Amino acid sequence: MNTWFDWFLIGVLLCLTAGLFFSLLRAIRGPRMADRILGINMTGSLTTAAIGVLAVLLEQSWLLDVCLIYCMISFLAVVVLAKISIASHQEKEEFDDV
Repeated sequence: MNTWFDWFLIGVLLCLTAGLFFSLLRAIRGPRMADRILGINMTGSLTTAAIGVLAVLLEQSWLLDVCLIYCMISFLAVVVLAKISIASHQEKEEFDDV
């Protein structure tokens, strides 16, 4: 690959790392459950993008398989967390009505 393209991909990885830091910060700090779920979803998306860029940089096609599997697991985790959040909210509303 070209040297300038390699440096560009490294720059992209650094930007993704910075975004990953801030999305992890949002997932930890909250303050609401929706903010935490959004932070976890963004963390999974940025990690998937970073693995994809790394696959291009290292010219390793098997990393794209890892990227797809990680993306599916991340999506499933966000769906489960959203389901738990909705159930918790509904349970709280039922308790308040009584």
